[in-house]
Amino acid sequence: MWVWVGEERAGLETFIYGFESGGAGGNMSEYPVVNSWNSMVYNYHSWRYNSSYVQKMILAAVFACLTGMGAFMRVYTPFTPVPFTLQTFFVLLSGVMLGRYWGGASQALYVLIGVVGVPWFAGGASGVEVMFGATGGYLVGFVLASLLVGELTERKIEARSWKTLFPLMAAGSLVILFCGSIGLVVILGLSFSTALLLGFVPFVAVDLIKSLLVGGTASFLSTKRHYGPEA
Repeated sequence: MWVWVGEERAGLETFIYGFESGGAGGNMSEYPVVNSWNSMVYNYHSWRYNSSYVQKMILAAVFACLTGMGAFMRVYTPFTPVPFTLQTFFVLLSGVMLGRYWGGASQALYVLIGVVGVPWFAGGASGVEVMFGATGGYLVGFVLASLLVGELTERKIEARSWKTLFPLMAAGSLVILFCGSIGLVVILGLSFSTALLLGFVPFVAVDLIKSLLVGGTASFLSTKRHYGPEA
C-alpha cells in the first residue's frame, strides 16, 4: 500500500496533471520534469556564455577530448582510405554546446594536441604528418563545421529547434566531407571527381544518419530562451 503525504503527494499530483494535460495537444512545458530539465539547460548555456576565459578553455578541452575518443570508434571499408568514425557527432555537438567561437576553438585544440603528439587522430595516429595525409582536410573541416553550427545556434533561437537542427547538422557534415575531399585533391593529388568518389560519396548516407542523431541530441541540449548573444 502506497501512502503519499504532504509535498510528496502534491508533487505526484502535479506531475500527473502535467502528464494528462500534456497529451493530446497538451503543453509539454506543464511537465515538472521537463521544466526542470529546460531550466538546467538554460542555466548551463547562460553560465558558459558568461563564464571566464579559463572556464571556456576547460570546456573546449573537454570537447577536444570527446572528439579524440570518437576517433577510436571507427570502421574501415574497402571503398575509401578514410575510416568512418564517431568524431563528427562530437564536432557538431561542440558548436551547440560551446557556441560559435569556442566550439571551433575546441576542434582547433583537438587538432593542435594531435599534431604535437597525442595519438588521438583516426587510427591512433598523431603528428604533423597527419595534416598532410588522407585525413588532413577533414581535420580542417572539423573546425569550420563547428564554427558554422555554433554561429547559427548561438545567434538564432529558431536554429535550436529539431526541424532546423537536422538540416544544419547535415550541412555541417557536408562541410567536413567537402573539406576532406579538397584535402585529397591538394595533398594526395587526386582529381576532384576521384576525391569526391573516395572522400565524399561513401560517407554521405552514414553522415546523414549521424546528423539525425546529433540533431536530436542537440535539440534536447539546447535552450529555446534568450541568454545573451541572440540577434
